[in-house]
Amino acid sequence: MVQVAYSIAVIFTFPLQAFPALEVVTRRHDSKESDGEHKFKRDVTASAIICFLGLVAVIAIDYLGNVVSLLGSLVGIPIALIYPPLMHNILVRGSSKTTRIMNYCLAGVGLCAATASSYTTIVSWDRGVEG
Repeated sequence: MVQVAYSIAVIFTFPLQAFPALEVVTRRHDSKESDGEHKFKRDVTASAIICFLGLVAVIAIDYLGNVVSLLGSLVGIPIALIYPPLMHNILVRGSSKTTRIMNYCLAGVGLCAATASSYTTIVSWDRGVEG
């Protein structure tokens, strides 16, 4: 039952998750062409990306736990531990030297955590086959 609920959640939230990335990728098609040609190129690019993601999903279906773990390592940890202190150093120029050093140390810890968890996931990839 949990897998069914998870599948339904993924199906209904996929457009929300994919929209920002598709907007960034398809913006390279500037509106220099006619409006119809512009929309066609954007639609073809978006469709190709969606098909590619579907192919990845079909290939990685037995390794869902590993894929989620790897994404958490490569995306989640940097968002939580690396980017915020570095952005704080950029945005708050008047912070003390101690604060700046602590921010760099926290970013370093985040980098070590991301590296360690990615390595652990990759090394144990075959042991994590679900099914």
